[in-house]
Amino acid sequence: MRLGRSDPELTNKVETLLEEVKKRVTPAETERAKLMDIAEELKESVANEAKKVGLAVQPLLVGSLAKDTWLSGEGDIDLFMLFPPALGRGNLERVGLELAERVAQGRGVKAYAEHPYIRFYRNGVKIDLVPALKVEAAGAKITAVDRTPFHLTYVNSKLNTFLRGEVRLLKRFMKGIEVYGSEARTLGFSGYVCELLTIKYGSFMNVLKNVSTWSPPTLITLNSEPAQNVGGGHLVVVDPTDAHRNAAAAVCLEAYATFIAASQNFLEKPSIRHFYPDQPETPDSFHYGSNGKHLLLIQFQLPPIVDETIWSELRSSCRGIKEYLNRLGFSIRDTWFWTSQPYSYICLEVDSLELQETQTRVGPRVYSRQDFERFVSKNFGRAVRGPWIKDDKWMLEVSRERRSILEFVDDEQKMDLGPHIRSSYPTKRVFVDRDAVERINLDPVLLKEFVKFYLKKPAWLS
Repeated sequence: MRLGRSDPELTNKVETLLEEVKKRVTPAETERAKLMDIAEELKESVANEAKKVGLAVQPLLVGSLAKDTWLSGEGDIDLFMLFPPALGRGNLERVGLELAERVAQGRGVKAYAEHPYIRFYRNGVKIDLVPALKVEAAGAKITAVDRTPFHLTYVNSKLNTFLRGEVRLLKRFMKGIEVYGSEARTLGFSGYVCELLTIKYGSFMNVLKNVSTWSPPTLITLNSEPAQNVGGGHLVVVDPTDAHRNAAAAVCLEAYATFIAASQNFLEKPSIRHFYPDQPETPDSFHYGSNGKHLLLIQFQLPPIVDETIWSELRSSCRGIKEYLNRLGFSIRDTWFWTSQPYSYICLEVDSLELQETQTRVGPRVYSRQDFERFVSKNFGRAVRGPWIKDDKWMLEVSRERRSILEFVDDEQKMDLGPHIRSSYPTKRVFVDRDAVERINLDPVLLKEFVKFYLKKPAWLS
């Protein structure tokens, strides 16, 4: 039965459930005070360090802490350092990073969005110090982060105590169905998009009711002004501070579709598992090597780099390895990647660990004699059948020089790999079938995530 006015018993159940979740995600005053104290100390430190070197810099707290939409136990600090626009983009990186490193007292790690920023921790709290330019309007941005202060102003002008609670419900729901976060790990919904959807529809439940009817392309606007060249795709949420920008550009098709399906499922069978899913039970055995399916696990030990870079490189490198092996003739059923410090992993499910002994090569069309002679000459030593004509092209069957997938995964120069993974590739270790499963079992975090990949079924799905 679908949730609606005609089923009061289910409605009461949902209201009780949401109140329970809201209590769990709303920060206590002690947590709020701790975070704000650290933020104020950092703002003072930025101002003092800027004054020492004669810079005019305005520290500005942004992000979920400044909007009062963060989830209990998950608070972090995003502090912008706003420089005069006259500094220019070219100088911002150098000057901004120097100031941020002084504030971090040498404990920071350089991270990257459109341009570098400094990340460090204080009293267990993650802190991002981000250099930006103080522009007059979001549309006048010089760097991508320059519009963020306008996001803060807009959201705080629209949210009240009730809506902030609804935003927290939506964030927790998205975390539960694993589509929260626009970074490379998830390619999902940012906190800002969660806030915009809540502002647009007025409550968590109204968000889900509307999302359950989505189909691509979906266009969401909050202002009366029409969108201006924001591009297409499955989901466009027009940034109310900049009509040229799609605030949901990072949301991949899978995250979009998952959000729709999970919203439909919650409206039909609401459950706490949509917010706090149970970990699926680990199977007694993983069936690899005996049923025509094999597991290949590639392990890397990467240098210390921020999570965003690791996840981005793992995603692109996983795709690069898959595409290379597919071109060779291997059938890649599925791929998965994970990082669990100090190791990162790329995992491939394949139909076979070896290619067939021979392969058919397609040659030139019959109309060019010279091309035919080059084709035959090049392949003559390995030809086992042919040449013959199919349609109007010459064909040959040749023996393979290499057949094992283990040989081909050594071809790092032929694969599209991320720079850190490429530099670490010679030190990789490759595990197959039983050895791969044994390696996964050694790391509880890796095993927990691999089980979800192996079983496929979403934890929220009844």
